[in-house]
Amino acid sequence: MNLDSHKGVYAMTTAQKWGNSIGVRLPFKLAQKYDIANGTEINVIEGTNEIIIRPANDKPTLDELLSQCSGNNPHEEFFEQPVGREDI
Repeated sequence: MNLDSHKGVYAMTTAQKWGNSIGVRLPFKLAQKYDIANGTEINVIEGTNEIIIRPANDKPTLDELLSQCSGNNPHEEFFEQPVGREDI
């Protein structure tokens, strides 16, 4: 694994079965650095050839939100006819 492009504290850890899922333990120093404690909600993000774990209290950036858009609107119109003052 090439960690040259990454910075910070790294430690080898092992994924382990936890119920019907797989759990990963974070090294204490890394959890402490990002204020992750027992019960802290985190986001698990699938990147290109990587998994990103981030505390959930971080608001997504505009670039992150836009990267989820495909440019097509998969939803149909909700109303067939105006129901209020939409024509104004």
